[in-house]
Amino acid sequence: MDFEKIKKLVKGVPYVLPEMASDLYQFIIKEKPQNCLELGFAHGASSCYIAAALDEVGSGHLTSVDLISALEWLKPPAIENLLSRTGLEDVVSVKREHSSYTWFLKKEIEQHTRNNICQPVYDFCFIDGAKNWTIDGITFFLVDKLLKPGGWVVFDDLQWTYASKLKEGKKKSGGVSMLEMGPDELNQPHIELIFQLLVMQHPSYSNFKVKDNWWAWAQKTDGDSEVVFQFSDGYRKKLAAWEIETGQKHRAPFQPYPK
Repeated sequence: MDFEKIKKLVKGVPYVLPEMASDLYQFIIKEKPQNCLELGFAHGASSCYIAAALDEVGSGHLTSVDLISALEWLKPPAIENLLSRTGLEDVVSVKREHSSYTWFLKKEIEQHTRNNICQPVYDFCFIDGAKNWTIDGITFFLVDKLLKPGGWVVFDDLQWTYASKLKEGKKKSGGVSMLEMGPDELNQPHIELIFQLLVMQHPSYSNFKVKDNWWAWAQKTDGDSEVVFQFSDGYRKKLAAWEIETGQKHRAPFQPYPK
């Protein structure tokens, strides 16, 4: 299915931006991963973009995992509705867990372990769920066991913070309570910390790329630790407008945090 068609079919469904969706779609078209994994799918918009690209390639499958409870606190549509609308049901397997996708990964590691060695099965993993140091920190190491050499992992929400949700009056985010978090835990972006302190320091990963300070890519291959930053014109304009409006300078990823 071509990009413009899937874009029309899922128009207005959160939470993936069209430009990021285009990057995701074009990545699948170029790299042609056969076994894809998505951890956290919300309504399933990003799932549909991945599935549409796999359909366009003519092969490949996506496994999408999220919480059972998300069915209660997310408004329609559900991923099943979107997949039916787009006709991509056969390309995606939907899995729901009680507490976390880390338990799904535990079961995957068990299933694919032979003689106490986990056999990697995935070519690509998109992590877009809890945005939490504890959950997604271990998620990276579990995914690493299941990711084939040469495979890619991408994290959404690089600079997202719990503090942003507190300002909206929320007490929980993604099922995680914020009431007992310290100031640094609330204000520092957990995914950025995971990418900087765990992914970029892992000896098996390189080809790091950050897009619009929000998506972070890494490939499971030997290489240097250089990070390539890419910015869309739309993001540059938004960032410039924000800095003028607030009188603040945006802290770039991996730079020191304000005291």
